[in-house]
Amino acid sequence: MKYSKQELMELIQQTVYEVTKIHVKQMDTNLLDTRLLIHPADFLYIFDILEKKLNVPAADILKNHDYTVMQVDAMSEALLELLH
Repeated sequence: MKYSKQELMELIQQTVYEVTKIHVKQMDTNLLDTRLLIHPADFLYIFDILEKKLNVPAADILKNHDYTVMQVDAMSEALLELLH
């Protein structure tokens, strides 16, 4: 299935909410921001769900990017790269 950037951003937001019950509204919010109160272990579940839904090694986005890839907008771009 082909995804648009918007669809991926919504999927990321939905997945973060599914795991943490935290609504991320701003696309430039870094998910690592401690003000969000996302427990580091939750990222294991978030990446696992994204990998299963997208059928790509989602955690690979961490290999060639800096911490800013954890912004919803940047993460969707990095996932788009993996999907193509």
